[in-house]
Amino acid sequence: METIFPRTRVLRVSAAAGLVICALAFALSDLVNHEYSPLAEAISTFVNASAGWLVTLGLVAFSAGGAALAALVPGGAGRWLLAGFAVCAAVAAVFPADPPGDWANRSRSDGVHGLAAWAGLLMLLAAIMLLTRRWRRDPAWRSRTGALRACAWAAGIGLALFAATLVDRMMITHSAPLGLAERLAIGADLAWLLVAATGPHRKARR
Repeated sequence: METIFPRTRVLRVSAAAGLVICALAFALSDLVNHEYSPLAEAISTFVNASAGWLVTLGLVAFSAGGAALAALVPGGAGRWLLAGFAVCAAVAAVFPADPPGDWANRSRSDGVHGLAAWAGLLMLLAAIMLLTRRWRRDPAWRSRTGALRACAWAAGIGLALFAATLVDRMMITHSAPLGLAERLAIGADLAWLLVAATGPHRKARR
């Protein structure tokens, strides 16, 4: 029978709660902010809409969920990549994105937001790949490795699509469904993180 230590339980609940809040905040932002199209525009641009605080809440919750999961993971590159992602998500929350439209004249805040967001997403994807590979060899994770691998593949494909649509929107046809690609990538990230957060973490490291 699995032994769950009190600190581990708190971190598991904190990680899952942060990720669920993030998903709900982003989904609600798409529903109530009618100024922009979720298919066309990135999540972060909705911070400029009437209920833009939902985007900030989602990013803070994303950061908190990632940080809690990092505290659960044993030491190594995966843990530090998750921690780096959590820091980047927090920075992206503090520095809001610009409204959509003018790619040539972005503000300094938008530049910081973009760099932090992309650095965070790349670190998160690297953590997903490393930890999925580690846990698939662990018998305790046997029941979850299929879900972890499926989400990891989806996250990788989603981020590649997001990058391709961003290049198209900035420099080529300016019509690619950037928002859809980003939401698919982040949805896969959140799914992987939730599977990982609720996995068989027996004892959190100090």
